[in-house]
Amino acid sequence: MREDVMVTDPLFQVSTTLDGDVPGLWLVGELDLDGTATLRAALADCFARRSDRVVLNLWGLRFCDCAGLNVFLEAKATADRIGTELYVEGARAQVARLFALSGADELFARSVQRLPPRTA
Repeated sequence: MREDVMVTDPLFQVSTTLDGDVPGLWLVGELDLDGTATLRAALADCFARRSDRVVLNLWGLRFCDCAGLNVFLEAKATADRIGTELYVEGARAQVARLFALSGADELFARSVQRLPPRTA
């Protein structure tokens, strides 16, 4: 795997990688409205490669709000439209919970971990 581009802002970073012909994005930090333009641009670059698959690695994403979730949903719609699999891996508990509460986990059912309901 090699790193292509590093896009950075103070609270949110996106590293664009290429593993063979599969582009990937490694997200780190806190994704809110301020980081959505950065993520959209990185996703557009990945989709422009017309790969069969794009991987979003969320291990480093500590926080995501509804603005960030909307970018993921837009990306899923774009991927479906152009025939690319959008694969999400490594969602931490807060991000996985956001996906579950919004129902977005159903769209990424094969790749976002399912969390048990919160009991406390």
